[in-house]
Amino acid sequence: MKNESKVFTSGEVASICGVSADTVSRWFDLGQIEGYRLGTGGDRRIPYASLRRFMTTHGIPLDRLDDNEQRILVVDDDPYYLDVIPALLSKTGDYTISVASNGYDAGALVVETNPHVVILDIQLTDMDGRMVCERIKSRPETQTSRVLAISGFIDDAEVEKLKEHGFDAYLKKPFNAEELKESVSSLFETTA
Repeated sequence: MKNESKVFTSGEVASICGVSADTVSRWFDLGQIEGYRLGTGGDRRIPYASLRRFMTTHGIPLDRLDDNEQRILVVDDDPYYLDVIPALLSKTGDYTISVASNGYDAGALVVETNPHVVILDIQLTDMDGRMVCERIKSRPETQTSRVLAISGFIDDAEVEKLKEHGFDAYLKKPFNAEELKESVSSLFETTA
């Protein structure tokens, strides 16, 4: 396996596991996750095999270890878009795509998957998409996630205000496959 020789920093492990770097440091210091330090009292390093064992033991999904994985979360209360967007994206790239039909499920999937890109309908039935975006951007683990707003019901003045809520881009419904592909590609180019 190509990742077996990989070694992770505390920050990388925190991102993979969806916790803070301080939590990873505690795991390390308590011997719950094995690794080594760079020099006396230096930075912690966790080998791939140790991290994999820890994740398996604690029920953390192993797919988060794949550093080549590009994770997308699609959030829309319209079943049409929940079908079409993943279908279009799976034709254009090698993405791992999760879907949610409401803000509550979106929140759970954000914590579970730490998506790189979130495609988020602004008008969900259970909550405003702006609030969902603000919550995504407020989590340390997903603050660098890119969020693409989608809607067919907001005017130009509202589009201008989307950045204030943390959105990185906007795509007006209905959109075609090429527009979606270009928007998602450009957001992946800017993910940290």
